[in-house]
Amino acid sequence: MIYEVSHATRYDYDAPVEASFAEVRQLPDDVDGQICIRRDVTTDPRAEYRHEHRDYFGNLAATVMICEPHTRLVVTSSSLIDTSARPSVFGPEGQQPWTAYTAERSARDDLAAIEFSLDSKLVARSTQLADHARPSFADGVSLADGVVSLCARIHADFQFDPDATRVDTPLADVMRMRRGVCQDFAHVMIGSLRSLGLAACYVSGYLETEPPPGQPRLNGVDRTHAWVGVHVGNDRWIGIDPTNDQLAGPRYVTAARGRDYSDVPPLKGVIFTDAKQSQLSVSVDVAAQ
Repeated sequence: MIYEVSHATRYDYDAPVEASFAEVRQLPDDVDGQICIRRDVTTDPRAEYRHEHRDYFGNLAATVMICEPHTRLVVTSSSLIDTSARPSVFGPEGQQPWTAYTAERSARDDLAAIEFSLDSKLVARSTQLADHARPSFADGVSLADGVVSLCARIHADFQFDPDATRVDTPLADVMRMRRGVCQDFAHVMIGSLRSLGLAACYVSGYLETEPPPGQPRLNGVDRTHAWVGVHVGNDRWIGIDPTNDQLAGPRYVTAARGRDYSDVPPLKGVIFTDAKQSQLSVSVDVAAQ
């Protein structure tokens, strides 16, 4: 599969902005089996400074600076990605008993496993989360079977509700309400896995949206998406999506990976202005070529 991905973020301000500085994590890279054919980030007004770099987690990011006064800012990323080689099965690495993949053991081959098994800003390990995970991870169960089981349980037990949570809603509240969005479901699964000593990361990216049967595909109505990466050793991660109860195979495009959402927001920045209000609009399009 080859996908053309376009992600446009627009801010309208009620007073002029003298300068804007932004960090953009909307640049898919050669990771998780996908291959980036081309990518670019543009801004309106035009950025006077633009620099690509890799962040602490190895994600490709772009820093842009706009010094021209403006009341509207549009940041657009576009990319062409070949996802044909994204893994849609665990493979032999996930077939051993899950206890063989705990971070303490995995660190012998990959120290990253330790960092992704510890608490992060939005995901803290807990007895509650460990108890939530255990029904899927009995003694002798393979990592693959345990992860697939946990994913299915989260999908069944939690209701998708875009009005239930915010970006900073505590994980304990999500567990109590049993509702939220893809970010919340990913955090629940990550916290559950880490509470058993397994390494898991937060993945930000895109998923092709399929229109209802008989309906045309509309441009600009896709969204950013979030899922979970499970560490299987040797710097290999398998993506799994509790929101849709499936592995993150060729219909997915990875943009960035971190410990939780706070590490990889698609766009964050600082503005210098006397404006009191702003209006945000986002348009995402994931189109198969």
